[in-house]
Amino acid sequence: MRAIVHGKLVLEDKVLEGCVLLFDTKIKAIVTETAFFAEYGAAGTWQGQPVAVTYAGGRYVAPGFLNLHIHGCLGKDTMDADPEGLEIMSRFQAQTGVTAFLPATMTYEWPAVYKALDAVRAAMARQAAAGKAGGEGGTAGYTGARILGAYLEGPFVNGAYKGAQRGTAICKADFARLEPYADVIRIVVLAPETLGAADRDRFLAACREQGILVSLGHSAATYDEARAAFAAGASHVTHLYNAMTGFHHRQPGLVGAAWQSGAVCELIADNLHVHPAAQRLLYRLKGPDEVELVTDSLRACGLGDGPSELGGQQVMVRNGEARLAGGTLAGSVLKLNDAVRHFKENTGADWPSVIRTVTRVPAGELRKEGVLGSIRPGALADITVFDEAVTIACTIVQGATVYQNMI
Repeated sequence: MRAIVHGKLVLEDKVLEGCVLLFDTKIKAIVTETAFFAEYGAAGTWQGQPVAVTYAGGRYVAPGFLNLHIHGCLGKDTMDADPEGLEIMSRFQAQTGVTAFLPATMTYEWPAVYKALDAVRAAMARQAAAGKAGGEGGTAGYTGARILGAYLEGPFVNGAYKGAQRGTAICKADFARLEPYADVIRIVVLAPETLGAADRDRFLAACREQGILVSLGHSAATYDEARAAFAAGASHVTHLYNAMTGFHHRQPGLVGAAWQSGAVCELIADNLHVHPAAQRLLYRLKGPDEVELVTDSLRACGLGDGPSELGGQQVMVRNGEARLAGGTLAGSVLKLNDAVRHFKENTGADWPSVIRTVTRVPAGELRKEGVLGSIRPGALADITVFDEAVTIACTIVQGATVYQNMI
């Protein structure tokens, strides 16, 4: 068993001090420091079990961060279709406090997309085997953030709002294309206006039946078209504000429809894709239960300024901005812990509310609330330790320390 002491536990509605978090592969208990040390004593045990103690040094101890939209980092990209590259991404994500993530594909010809999904499936199988090797009741054998599936960003998008997506590969939504990978795909992006109402509803129903979340994005949808898609079952929005019809008082567009829906809205909080004022507005309109911070980062993340690549297109990163040759934003180089810091600074929200946007909210989107994204008995011991600046000190995946920088 393990224990984290001298930390501030970030729970769903409060920050708890003076308590100890006990866990192995799952959270076992939260007890007072007084009670813990009274029993721990010289024997170094709790309820008869040996305990390894980690001292948090007054830092925050939160559920592990979940990043549900990331294309790449450290020179690797999901579209490379390389399980080893995905493992490199996994280890880097752990350095940013992420304990689980969805690698994202992009609009490409189907053979390339399928190869990428095959690689994600293979990487998931490798990680599952490593986790089993760790043993129940001990600590799992993970070396980085877990891969929970794939995020399919395209090709069911609108060419008018393709952003950095590959325009020649765009096509109409067809669930038959997804069915062989229903065990891998967790989220798929849809521009709802590209389908008639009947085809849209059939696609949404087929995805829902297979547990695939449909996210509206890269879309020219009007307010009414977006509202109809939400009513038919779409429940998520891909990087709100970006690559979609914006808000106008006479034409509210997809943004206006999203504000009024119960859909969870992704937000790239790098202060470049979305102005801080627009971040504050989203938080005030939607609250902490319908905002999800993502990075949408590309392979240049973690490498600094210089040339890079996205989907066969040349990208230049300057001063933290990644752009195509024509000036179009090409994803981000954002790390999720930095997104958390920016969002806290921009909104003034309390820690439980901010942390919810990278824990409980994405866990709920994956139908894993209570298993992921929470510090409560029975939840997986996915834990992130950080300071006031959201500098990551320790990342734990199912009880195993996969990153540590306790100074």
